[in-house]
Amino acid sequence: MEKFIWFSLLLLICHATSAATRPNIVILFADDMGYGEVQALNPQRGKIPTPNLDKLASEGIVFTDAHTASSVCTPSRYALLTGRYAWRTRLQRGVTSGHADPLIAAETLTLQGMLKQQGYHTAIAGKWHLNFNYEYEGEVLSPEGKGKNIKSPPINSYIPDGPLTRGFDHFFGFHHARDMRTLIRDDKVVEHIDVQDMLPRTTDFAVDYIRSQAESAKKGNPFFLYVAFGSPHTPIVPTKEWIGKSGLGKYADFVMMTDGMAGKIIEALNENGLKENTLVIFSSDNGTSKAADVIQLQNQGHYPSANLRGLKSDLWDGGHRVPFILRWPSGHNRKIDTQDKLIGLSDVMATVADITDYEVPENAAEDSISFLPLLQQDEASSTREAIVHHSIYGKFSIRQGDWKLLLSPGSGGWSKPNDKQATKAFLPAVQLYNIKNDIAEKNNLATQYPQKVTALITLLESYVERGRSTPGKALKNDADIDIWKDELNL
Repeated sequence: MEKFIWFSLLLLICHATSAATRPNIVILFADDMGYGEVQALNPQRGKIPTPNLDKLASEGIVFTDAHTASSVCTPSRYALLTGRYAWRTRLQRGVTSGHADPLIAAETLTLQGMLKQQGYHTAIAGKWHLNFNYEYEGEVLSPEGKGKNIKSPPINSYIPDGPLTRGFDHFFGFHHARDMRTLIRDDKVVEHIDVQDMLPRTTDFAVDYIRSQAESAKKGNPFFLYVAFGSPHTPIVPTKEWIGKSGLGKYADFVMMTDGMAGKIIEALNENGLKENTLVIFSSDNGTSKAADVIQLQNQGHYPSANLRGLKSDLWDGGHRVPFILRWPSGHNRKIDTQDKLIGLSDVMATVADITDYEVPENAAEDSISFLPLLQQDEASSTREAIVHHSIYGKFSIRQGDWKLLLSPGSGGWSKPNDKQATKAFLPAVQLYNIKNDIAEKNNLATQYPQKVTALITLLESYVERGRSTPGKALKNDADIDIWKDELNL
């Protein structure tokens, strides 16, 4: 009996120690910020100063081969928060526009829900873009207007099913860029603001949230803060103090402002004694948008995609290879400052589960693979067998090792040649690149390596058919998946 008591006490002590050292987690998620926008990642071809992100990179690990699950917004956010590819849902192409049921099903385990189960306090500041409905005076509102002329829902409109029913304790932000005037707190519209004020307001909320949680976090009650910046996505609205700072135009000013807002949040962690035991991740939802006036930037010596081909919307790497900087002083190997192994943003969920010693259910995080070994082991092997990419028009690509296959004759997105142009030019129906030797994806090797093409198609089909790309029992997708989309898109 005495031995049993001592053993039980030992277990309690170990559990208390584990709980006390669980890190706070802060994800800073930019919107349309390409790989080459961070100066530290693109020193030769990047001209926009990003001192705060450069400093974060110098204190942490820079992942040079990190990819979003899609080259556009909504599906990237879905994968980050669920560990699941969004093409497994009803969203087969494009993005959500609000005024609809959440894309994340109520029964789906989310990153924030997983952490909340473990006692984390959870909050989101900024952009949701995963759908919700508004109710006003007991009636569900329909969207009024289109595009830039969309009408904001009235103040006191209620959100019955949104971030607060998907694992977050607090929400302070907006749905998507077309309605950035509508400021939401938790589950109600509280204010209509000028669009240029949204980024500073959501940043201030994030800073205040960190301050409010600091003392509790130091006592072993960690928090998860997801800061989804609405920048540098359109509308490109740097505030007065940032206009002209870059010398490269308004878009570059907005990138600098985004860096500045990230710096404020990082400094709040440092000032409140939370640096050592906080896992900070900075990344982006996809590559730079054509709205940045890329040609004008390139003429001034700035290349937003660095040496990658493509932009937001595309299957080429410029559409989905993104900045990924991780700092966790008490948890990562200080000898590692750069990591060139392949990871996806969907892998954040499995990695956090590993860090917090959480056993993910077999029917969750279907496409999430932990990269924790890459943070801690000097010579860790790649943790990922392959990764699937998806374009704005629902075109598929798969990468395994150095080989990348695109099931598309063109960009799969907006960049030229798009698929219609490529087909008219009689370009091959698929593209195969050796990324190690040809990172700019210029030399299509599909006709030279037909067996590699077949093998990659077979692997992609297996990921689709099994409902997962991770080991485990086969699961069902939410919709029928067609990896070959024959329609030609402009």
